Amino acid sequence: MALIDTQTFNLSKQRLTTALSIIPNKPDVFSTSRMREARVAFISGKNVLSSIRGWLLAGGVIKNDGRQYFLTDYGQRLLTNDPKMERAGSWWSLHLNICFSERCEPYHAFFLLLGAAADYVAQDDVLISKLAGMIKDDNGDPIANASVKTNLEGVIRMFTGESPLTDLGLIDFLENKNKLKLGDPKVTDQTIIYALALARKSRFPTRITVNFRELIDSGFHHFICLSVTDFRRRLRELTRSPAWQSHFTFTEGKDLDSIHFGDKLNPPQTLLHLLLECEDTWI
Repeated sequence: MALIDTQTFNLSKQRLTTALSIIPNKPDVFSTSRMREARVAFISGKNVLSSIRGWLLAGGVIKNDGRQYFLTDYGQRLLTNDPKMERAGSWWSLHLNICFSERCEPYHAFFLLLGAAADYVAQDDVLISKLAGMIKDDNGDPIANASVKTNLEGVIRMFTGESPLTDLGLIDFLENKNKLKLGDPKVTDQTIIYALALARKSRFPTRITVNFRELIDSGFHHFICLSVTDFRRRLRELTRSPAWQSHFTFTEGKDLDSIHFGDKLNPPQTLLHLLLECEDTWI
């Protein structure tokens, strides 16, 4: 999977809301001819603009057609329902979109590595090497440690300072932020349902049933910061709720636990549940 191209920078609330408001009217905002105008609008330099574009593509907020960029259906829904990006559900959706994107590294590998760790992980060269060993480019070739390090700096900044993702509690820091692990955020039903819809679309597009173990082996539960036990419990609770019975069913058997995808388990429908019904879960 491709690198995000964070250029060591995060995607701040100001940068995202500016993109949502500008791109519909100025699809060539990232072109060389509009560089000065874009720098003023985003209050950013050239490298930050490249980072913003990388994050927007990774999150599925925009798509490109040559030198022009347009809001995707997802981006349009953000603009319509939460143009100021004030709701926790909007940021959960962005986080999950990046996790299931084709342009997701090292964000995706970062959550897999932290999820598999038994304790806090140090931010050091060992972490960089481990992540580099988990990532391949589009041709299946390894990624240089230096490229992983540059991109990882931007990823970690998504969970520090004034970034809204910081206040979701996805990452827990220790010792002046030199060590980190997955946090213990409040995960709403709508968040899990949307994550399942994204997993279905990106990982199991031709399947109507998957084994519980397949989801676990893919690292799905790490993206929503749940243990295997807690994830199983939540699936059990959700499948009993009338609100989600048209979305999926979870069947537990002696030798095999399975998830059957329903007609309503698709990103557009489940996104609206997340954007409009999800309670704010800021810590």
